[in-house]
Amino acid sequence: MNPCSSQLHKEDVLMQIRDKLRKNNVKLWLQPYYSELKGPSHTDLQTLAQDYSKDVNASVDNCYDALLELQQNSLENLKQNSHYKESGVATLKIKILHPSSPPRILTKELLLSLRGNDIKELISKEITINPDKLKLIHAGKILSDSENLSTQGVKNGQQILAITFSEMHSELRETEDQIRELEDVKTDSRLLALDNKYVELEDQFGNIVKIPPEEKRALIVAMALHEKGRSALKRDDFSRSLVFFLEADEEYKHCNAQILNTVDNYALLDLDIAWCYLCLQSVANLPEAYERLKRCEERFHNSYGANLERLKAVKGVTGNEAALLMRLHLLQAIVLYHRNKRVEALQLFRTVQEELSALKVDDNSVAMLVELGYSMAEARLGLRANGGDVNKAANYIDENRNKRLQVRKRAMAEEILQKKRLKLGLCVDGKQYVDPNFVKILVNMGYNKEAARVALKHTNNIISDSVQYIQEHPQPGPSQSRSIEFLALINDLAPELQAAGFDPTMSKLALHKHGGDIMKAAEDLLANNGIVDGDLSILNASEDSANDKEEHNEKKEEAFKRIAGDISMVEDDHLDLTLSQEEVFLNQYLSLLENEQR
Repeated sequence: MNPCSSQLHKEDVLMQIRDKLRKNNVKLWLQPYYSELKGPSHTDLQTLAQDYSKDVNASVDNCYDALLELQQNSLENLKQNSHYKESGVATLKIKILHPSSPPRILTKELLLSLRGNDIKELISKEITINPDKLKLIHAGKILSDSENLSTQGVKNGQQILAITFSEMHSELRETEDQIRELEDVKTDSRLLALDNKYVELEDQFGNIVKIPPEEKRALIVAMALHEKGRSALKRDDFSRSLVFFLEADEEYKHCNAQILNTVDNYALLDLDIAWCYLCLQSVANLPEAYERLKRCEERFHNSYGANLERLKAVKGVTGNEAALLMRLHLLQAIVLYHRNKRVEALQLFRTVQEELSALKVDDNSVAMLVELGYSMAEARLGLRANGGDVNKAANYIDENRNKRLQVRKRAMAEEILQKKRLKLGLCVDGKQYVDPNFVKILVNMGYNKEAARVALKHTNNIISDSVQYIQEHPQPGPSQSRSIEFLALINDLAPELQAAGFDPTMSKLALHKHGGDIMKAAEDLLANNGIVDGDLSILNASEDSANDKEEHNEKKEEAFKRIAGDISMVEDDHLDLTLSQEEVFLNQYLSLLENEQR
């Protein structure tokens, strides 16, 4: 028996005996099993162990050891509760997770008025680590450094999870402070959230999803943290991924409930958090995992349908989302097992066994698709969506690529048009932007581009009224045309004059002088040997604005590189489960339960 299976078997015996003691109302801290004068009654405990041995399918010695351990725990809890009532000093267990060593449990007596940062200081002295490299987790939330424990819901006798960030994978060691990375993701995603060049929300077909700016910002920050967590999960860095997931959970709470109910991202986050707890062997978080899995199942049913019928109607296939449901069912079965609902757990484990078997893909088929130029993830997703048929999988991948390409082309064209609208400015009604296509129509009719823009602005994009407006209003002179829109127009037209050999500054000055009329600007430059009179301060203001914009864009580029650095660009990457870990957990728990049936 390997160490992992041995530990699981020990926990299984403890769990069953604990449940029998509760049902039979047996109190191990009272007589006949314990006396304050004599201590444990080994004879009575031995008799109890013999009684329970057959029921829990374990040896008498194992049952006896379990009863002794449970008795010791009960006595310790009574002592701690009494001490807390008398002195206000609580006893907390702190489970420390370190990337390069086994989990370690610290038992600390302390006041619940201590802040999160005080606890970090205590832990840092025990394990020699910088407090800044610690994250404390309790009841599914990251504890605040500045608030005391009691206001954050921590109670006597509970457990806190402490995750260390002192050592990470080699590809991340260039980052001096791993905790800083978490804050960077938040800052960077907020900076990029409303810039469609870097970040855009899409549905499952690649169509752009339009939501209010503040809602979009909150959702983008949450999703960026979620994606960073998934990247860590792919590397089996469960501690780090859990921190990112819990931070994402807090950000999702700032989003409108109506929006969260229409997308499956929040449900997937609950599933990912529960999966991390399992992989970190954090049994203390099982009650929270149970609630998260309940929420996840409800949202999956809302999004996909109880039998994936909505998903099939929308996407035509269900194989890949079925993998998520299989993981959900596996986690639900494990929670049932740890709640000692063994019959229900076994039934669900057998369902998972069937689901997992149906989802497996042939390695040779994956290799064939990879040879054709598809990625491993694409190959697995394509095969799973098409029941393992290689030809159908290849067609499926190509169709999905083409669909998304066409949608993104349309989105790109719309984005270019929107940028032109923003550059031309709002109409006087404040509800619409000057239409670039209408500007083009007026320019083709022989009108000056800036005059066309101003006319359309004042007539709310009514072309017939714009023609009349141009005729009734003189073209604005240089002193009247210092708007951002006009300066942007000059910057767009200047390169054409520069290509003809004119000085960049003189080109802009001439365009400004002639209200954006490139023909008149060129004639003026030719007539005066490339030199025109004008106020250079007008252009300096434009240059300063351009420099500020360039600096801001550089910051955005750096932010995007940091966020996108280790995030997969494969479509539906979150659906690409190899199923190997799921199979290991399934076999471990099934072996325990099926042994009882023999």
